[in-house]
Amino acid sequence: MEKYYHLFANGADARNFITNKEEMKAAFNRVGLCSSLTRAVVVAFSVEESHPHILLWGEYQDCVRFESYYVDISVRCIARRRGSLDGVKLHCELYEVTDSSYLRNVAMYTIIQPTKDGKPVMPYDYLYGSGPLYFRSEKSVLPWLLDDEGKVCKPVRFGELNERQKQIVCGSTSRIPEVWLVCNGYILPSNYVDIERFEDIYRTHNCFRVFMSSGKDKYSVVQDKMASVRGVMIDDLEARQLSETITLELFGRKGTRHITPQQRIILARELRRRYSLSMRQISVLTKLPEAEIREYIK
Repeated sequence: MEKYYHLFANGADARNFITNKEEMKAAFNRVGLCSSLTRAVVVAFSVEESHPHILLWGEYQDCVRFESYYVDISVRCIARRRGSLDGVKLHCELYEVTDSSYLRNVAMYTIIQPTKDGKPVMPYDYLYGSGPLYFRSEKSVLPWLLDDEGKVCKPVRFGELNERQKQIVCGSTSRIPEVWLVCNGYILPSNYVDIERFEDIYRTHNCFRVFMSSGKDKYSVVQDKMASVRGVMIDDLEARQLSETITLELFGRKGTRHITPQQRIILARELRRRYSLSMRQISVLTKLPEAEIREYIK
């Protein structure tokens, strides 16, 4: 069943995620690339130096696949550009958005991130997000069409680029569709962002305006939810001891080596319920793939 999902990274973990303009453009283009590689639909997004925020629509496994592609391709690009991961720990979280009121909050939260975080730019002028797409007139000049001198440039089809140019735009051996439009090195988000779906969340220009100027209380709800989804990271030794205690209590075994996959899922649920451990730490403790854990622990 298709639903909305909020994908985000912990900025404290990934503070070295982006270090210059070219990396910012590459991280922006990866949203389009991952959209072309999966059936997940991008509804809204923004990319900042330390983390991305992306609102997706689709089947759960398709959105998990999008998350996996974005992290994997990002990590490979960082290693290739810098010669190492440079201390970057890019871990994304993904959770289902079930409430229509919360959906309006998180959709707006996704695109106002740059402004909220102190950048001197409004969402509809921000180059590295989908904010410029919504509730605009047909005569609006989108920022990706302007070169460094403010001159309006004409987009070209991706298929018209040479192989070197394609490599630079995609930053990967994977490719976007040949008919997609590119301008000034940007994969235009109008190729893949579901503009109509985003606008339907607010329905009117005035409703959109109201939520754009919402106070801290509406966004604190989103921040609290993200903190809950992210979970708690405790010392690995302490976490392992907690896991062994629960395993002994439930299954009469000290460790996970001799329990079944189904019992590991039960252990994962208990670790999350009792201690709110992060999905990544639970994955390590139970020796189960993080994507599988997410499927059983909502």
